[in-house]
Amino acid sequence: MSMGKNFIRFGIWASACLLACPAARAQTTGKLRLLVDPGHDFAFVLDGKHRMQSRELDLLEGNHQLQIWAPQRIIVDTTIYVRGGSTRELFIRLPYSPEYVAHEQNVRKFRERMWLQKALPTAVTVGAGAWTLAAYLKYAKAGKQLDTDEELYQTSADPSEIAELKYQNIPEHQDDFKKANTMLIISGSVFALAAAGTIWSYLRAGNTPAPTFEDKERVRFDGLVWVPSPDGSGTWLAGITLPLR
Repeated sequence: MSMGKNFIRFGIWASACLLACPAARAQTTGKLRLLVDPGHDFAFVLDGKHRMQSRELDLLEGNHQLQIWAPQRIIVDTTIYVRGGSTRELFIRLPYSPEYVAHEQNVRKFRERMWLQKALPTAVTVGAGAWTLAAYLKYAKAGKQLDTDEELYQTSADPSEIAELKYQNIPEHQDDFKKANTMLIISGSVFALAAAGTIWSYLRAGNTPAPTFEDKERVRFDGLVWVPSPDGSGTWLAGITLPLR
């Protein structure tokens, strides 16, 4: 009778061990090490409820779901199995979001447009300035030549030289001086207009707003919620806050 009781007790103990062992195995943990590109400023939602930024996690053995995100990148959804008592590394690269790629293209076009808006008027102004300088030097040279002719005309005692100055040299140099003066006025006017246009272009460029980036993936990630269903699947819902004022 005593042996029967002992046998029953042994059977109960063995059954308890069999039931307890799977539970003990289920409670073992493993380590998950995240190697993410970009290697900084990323965050993730673990199993639909824990938002974290750690690079190493101690997780219960089994499958775990991760939604990983970083600024300017898209959310990457992945499921990984962690084995108890071991370390697993997850290498993952977060691609840039389409909105960010489009924003970078808009910024590049904006910079090119601003450069042209400033560079072209500046080039015209520099060219007009060089023209004005050349016209002024020619004007100054013509004026100096005319002064020399008039001084020589006043001091010369040679009748033939005086006649040549009066009827040939001085009229020619007066004509050169008038042409140089006209060219100086025209080039100076063009330079003034070009300088005014350059100043206006710089002011306009300074008041033109640069393209702004709206990180829609961040809005999704900040509002990420996992709603499980009875059959074991689930649905992702995103909550968005819109300022009314």
